[in-house]
Amino acid sequence: MTRDDKKFWLGSILAILGVAMLFVAMFIDPKGEISGSVLGAVGELFVLAGSLLGLDSYFDFKLKRYLKKNDDGNTV
Repeated sequence: MTRDDKKFWLGSILAILGVAMLFVAMFIDPKGEISGSVLGAVGELFVLAGSLLGLDSYFDFKLKRYLKKNDDGNTV
């Protein structure tokens, strides 16, 4: 199993756990209300899962390519 495969599976598992946390929060008192702490935790899990899936490196690559394309030699 390659490193990319491990990152993909870990990111997928974290995303599934985040969704599961939302469902579990619906059955804990007070029922039917999702508190801000649950939403914050799920959001952090999604960000972590996205970064593990390589979204950060994808956009970093796109930004570097854009800056290189638009670089006219001027420095700040």
